[in-house]
Amino acid sequence: MATKKQRTPAQEHRYELAAAIRARAESGYNIWLVRPPFETRDLVLSSDLQFETFYLLEGEPCFKEIRYLPQWYKALTEGSSVNTCKEFAVVTTDTQETCTVRLRFEAESGAHAQSLRPIDGVIHIDVGVLDGHLQRIENWRRIIPCVRRVQLSSTKAIELQISTFVGRAKKVTLRELKHHFPEVEDGIFFGSVGILLRRRELQADVDSYPWSLNTSVWSRPP
Repeated sequence: MATKKQRTPAQEHRYELAAAIRARAESGYNIWLVRPPFETRDLVLSSDLQFETFYLLEGEPCFKEIRYLPQWYKALTEGSSVNTCKEFAVVTTDTQETCTVRLRFEAESGAHAQSLRPIDGVIHIDVGVLDGHLQRIENWRRIIPCVRRVQLSSTKAIELQISTFVGRAKKVTLRELKHHFPEVEDGIFFGSVGILLRRRELQADVDSYPWSLNTSVWSRPP
């Protein structure tokens, strides 16, 4: 008799959430648990558009700080319904402007400008904005796992070395950069680069090209 495969803690959590949603006659299929790279709790998202918005914001080079609003961390098993809140996050830009990110996924909203420019302190995210940043969204779905894999590792020394080297080189591909750090394990290398990108100490061409060894990185202007 085949042994039943045990669920991981993450799979068990998702199963419980799906069961709680289905018990309220709501769809339990489209649930995403995503964790911001430097946080210890998961966001509970109930649509692909919310999921894409998370990666869109994480990859925005102008956002120095992103604070997801508390309701998006709530466990649905505690009785809360599928999250339909429009206010998603509060961000601080590189010019120290604080803005609220508001979701706007009504059927007619897809024709709006593909811009993250705030209007009266509010950044509206709709289908048009997501469609205009598909490459970024896809790339940050790969970059954030690189960051999270090194969460328990000490990467500060290699981060400093990479940042210093890139500052001197002005612009370099990850292939060229990795060549100068042959002793660094691949996971640590990509995780460290991801951390520097997320902290906005480095920038990359990941809005236009796939995340790979051909990705170019450069220092953020002071």
